[in-house]
Amino acid sequence: MRRLLSLVVAAMLLFSLMPAAALAEGENVLTLAMETQPNLDLHWNAGSTGALLQNQMYEGLYRVTETGFELAGATSVDKSEDGLTWTYHLREDAVWSDGKPVTAADYVYSMQRLVNPEVSSIYMFDYGQFLKNGTKIANKEMDVSELGVKAVDDYTLEIQLEDVCTFFDAILCYTTFFPLRADMVVEDGTGYWAWDVSRSITNGPMIMTACDEDQEIVLEKNPTYYGKDGVKLDKLVVKLIDDSNTTLQLLESGEVDMIMTYPSEETERLMTDGYYHSVPALSTNFLLVNTQKDGLSDPRVRKALSLVIDRDFLANVLLLGTKTPAVSYVGSGFPGSTDEADFRSEGGDLFATDVEQAKALLAEAGYPDGAGFPVIECSYANNSADYTTIFEYLQATWEEELGLTVTLSPIEKATMTTLRDNGDFDITPQAWGADYMDASNMLSIFVTGNFINAGRYSSEAFDTAYTKSLTTIDRAERMQLLHDAEKTLVLDDCGIIPLYHANSVTLFSDSVCTNVRFNANGKVILTDVVVTK
Repeated sequence: MRRLLSLVVAAMLLFSLMPAAALAEGENVLTLAMETQPNLDLHWNAGSTGALLQNQMYEGLYRVTETGFELAGATSVDKSEDGLTWTYHLREDAVWSDGKPVTAADYVYSMQRLVNPEVSSIYMFDYGQFLKNGTKIANKEMDVSELGVKAVDDYTLEIQLEDVCTFFDAILCYTTFFPLRADMVVEDGTGYWAWDVSRSITNGPMIMTACDEDQEIVLEKNPTYYGKDGVKLDKLVVKLIDDSNTTLQLLESGEVDMIMTYPSEETERLMTDGYYHSVPALSTNFLLVNTQKDGLSDPRVRKALSLVIDRDFLANVLLLGTKTPAVSYVGSGFPGSTDEADFRSEGGDLFATDVEQAKALLAEAGYPDGAGFPVIECSYANNSADYTTIFEYLQATWEEELGLTVTLSPIEKATMTTLRDNGDFDITPQAWGADYMDASNMLSIFVTGNFINAGRYSSEAFDTAYTKSLTTIDRAERMQLLHDAEKTLVLDDCGIIPLYHANSVTLFSDSVCTNVRFNANGKVILTDVVVTK
């Protein structure tokens, strides 16, 4: 019933726009449609849509640019000789949307909230581990006041690290490290405070002026933002619609100006019609293989499954060239051993299609031509035509080349999420996009016990190389450790099966949206967009 109601509401939006979208004379207003209820709490959000809006409303010590990242909320940083203390000198012209200054205390509060077990932030351990005493606080072994973050004065922030982390500046680009006003947050276990306009006191280029969590969010240019003169967008109207067919209809009828989700079966037509715009994204789509299941627990079997896949055909023919074939797990765009180097270029290709080797590995594992191997069930959400295309191809390939029996189980998205979390699957698709620009972030989710590691992959060699990389100061040596971890993951163990690297797709008409630029993470820089209609 809830799904039916959401579709009815979405259909109604085809004929009626909310009053907040009305265009005042001379205003530059962008109307965007996205999936429903993006999480607006900095410490509870793990989704790209939530992060997209948070980056308009808040600003941290750094911002991501078209080519990398740069200081934003701070003017400079001093690092101690041992690399464990980072001292930031904050902008003195940065204020909150109610006019109060943004101070070091606001950063301290936010980082304490990140690791506070009473809050249970989704990234409490993943990001808290970098801060001195962060893990112990998250484990309730120390008080939150003992976190290694302090305000030396109003405009001097000192951050002590648990261990040396040469890429900590890249990590600080993520929204979970943005400042928060303690007097605005309500810890009631719902996160609803972040949807309350009266409590949405933010320090970024835009502020929230209206919010209906079921239909629409409105952001407007923040008049107190120090860089307001460089913000081209006056208003951002976000329609919350949980149906990609409806969002596409709204775009083509002119009711909205930009969308980021659409029915994948429409890709070729949208390319022809000029709506389709894409840039490389720092993300990888792969197959999660349940390493605890009979047969699939053997790395030789997993590698055989991987080696028969023609990724170039999959990405460039079946998926119309909208993806980049994966030659490993970590894609291009991540820094390498020098500022000029690229991690993937230095690591090179790690695999290619090799049917004969795949057959030999399967036979070596005791299943010549697939004889005696259990039926493989591929489970995936039924809301994507791409998934149907991908798994029909995989089914045919694995059956024809390896003699295996493969069944396909498309199911509701919510059910699939539950099955994945419970490890109740054989093979299922997964995607991971980087929160920050370092290859370690792509690899971190496969450490033993990570909650995203739903295939239950576990390797002492992988864990050792990855963990050592986090505290290695020499850049070339650190990159080599990450390459070692990656090779263990996808070559030695084949703990996952990479398929392709995704592109960040945004749909709009060039005659309506101009000056559309993308940052290094593949996200539209919304505040730069100029709407010409």
